[in-house]
Amino acid sequence: MQSTLSTLQGARPISSIPQKRTRLWLTSPHFYPSYGGAQNRYRSYIPGLLERGLDVRVMTGTPQIQERSEVDTHENWYEAAPGTWLPPTTLDGAVLERIRLPDSKNRTRTQIYYDALLEVCQRASEGPTVAQLLTNMRPQALPWLRRLRASGVATVYSVSQFPTWQQKPFKRILRRRGYQQVYNAFDALVTNSEAIQAFLRDIGVTTRIEYIPNGVNLQRFHPARSESDHQARATLRERFGIPAQHKVIVAVGAIMPRKGPDKVLQAWRRILPDFPDTHVMFVGPRADTHDPKLQAFGAEVAELVASSGAPEQVHFTGIVDDVENYLRAADLFILASSREGTPNSVLEGMATGLPCLVTPFIGMSAGIGKAGEQYQLVEREPEAIAAALTGLLQNPALGEAFGERGQRYVVEQVDQQRSLDRYAALYQELAAAATQRR
Repeated sequence: MQSTLSTLQGARPISSIPQKRTRLWLTSPHFYPSYGGAQNRYRSYIPGLLERGLDVRVMTGTPQIQERSEVDTHENWYEAAPGTWLPPTTLDGAVLERIRLPDSKNRTRTQIYYDALLEVCQRASEGPTVAQLLTNMRPQALPWLRRLRASGVATVYSVSQFPTWQQKPFKRILRRRGYQQVYNAFDALVTNSEAIQAFLRDIGVTTRIEYIPNGVNLQRFHPARSESDHQARATLRERFGIPAQHKVIVAVGAIMPRKGPDKVLQAWRRILPDFPDTHVMFVGPRADTHDPKLQAFGAEVAELVASSGAPEQVHFTGIVDDVENYLRAADLFILASSREGTPNSVLEGMATGLPCLVTPFIGMSAGIGKAGEQYQLVEREPEAIAAALTGLLQNPALGEAFGERGQRYVVEQVDQQRSLDRYAALYQELAAAATQRR
């Protein structure tokens, strides 16, 4: 018996009906400017998703307090009352809309943010709508997620790193049920780590989970190969007073305990007597000086620098938009984090041809390659890090070998174009299913 749809006069097979453009909202309480890895990664996806036919838009709040002194922005943003929409602008070709959020994290802030997300997702659109949420997911968001789903919006959440509570047995028991419910309210979860995927199943998540590697933009991140690349390297090093023959160890990420800048500084101090021409460059915002909770940690970092005997050889860049130039200005890359998913900073360092040192972290993923092949794995202790740095500085051929293997791995396995194809296909599929559901 024929279906009702196929017997309607003039009906066509669904596959032949022109598909209307899917609207994709990328959203996080802090999206741009932001030092968050997930936000920066999805920002890098915007041009590629636009090229693949998605109507990409960004909905976010005002910048975090610790970011304000580091960005050129409008003062009236901070004078606006919470809940006020700020003038829209564009970001990498996508419309960007901000709503003023309260500075403190509380129920009012949660309500303003999710009410705003519901509002933008329910605006008139020619095609279906997908909401891609990035960070700060809490069980308190469950009522809004259910309303989004009921209104025909497809919802996706990116789980980019292990939640802190999973490491503490008592909190894990208390919070498991709430997170299980909120994760299962999404049409799909996306993760860049197979370890995180296994964790989600372990706590009872039954909704669809897609493992999609981060992907690296190879047009941006590559070894210095043109005259302009070499000139940018020389100019940047000159700006920081780094002589051409000196070696630079670079770390990318916010200055906070989880990222281990203290471990890096302690290791560098150990090798300084033997390698007095080495510099350390931290690319990322000074969370340690802007977050009151990190006051003691900030004082420890400052003391490590001041008492090193070479404080002028430690460089803090703050937030930058051209991370690739800072990587090409360096000679070694290090990640000393305690908790990650699949850190894009490592892959970008590899893509630039840098030998990469990585310490073990919670959420360790095969997505960054194989230890001993594409990167060197060392214990997260200053002595071990110092020994590994010494080995690379004494043996340039060893560093070159790691750099070449890492760069080849990224080009062959982690090209961002493949990840963008998978994301675009996922969004279109979920949008079609949400349309039928509605």
